[in-house]
Amino acid sequence: MPPNTTPTAANAARNPEPCSAAEHCAAAEALFARARALHPTRSSRAVDQDEYQRCLEWAHLYLRLAEIITAGANLAATQLRLKADGLRMLDFHAASEAYGWDAFLGERHDTTRRSQ
Repeated sequence: MPPNTTPTAANAARNPEPCSAAEHCAAAEALFARARALHPTRSSRAVDQDEYQRCLEWAHLYLRLAEIITAGANLAATQLRLKADGLRMLDFHAASEAYGWDAFLGERHDTTRRSQ
């Protein structure tokens, strides 16, 4: 959870957790902006230094998640493209990972699956 936030139902409704790589990048950008705003005052108080460090750590986490989601989506897309061409992935592990990513991304982004 990003710095200075607590999980509440009202907060979750207004600001849902990022799902896509783009949303994770946007969350990281907002945290970098907050860290930039804290930087001039960070040497004055320990709480500002802690908040600055937390912002940078959470931003880094969001960027890593965006990178992982992008890699998983690329793997799933490659598998689907091979399947459409009548080919199979020969590497069982890669095919298994692609299937897992396809299911995960489908659950997160397919509105028809969520409503059932």
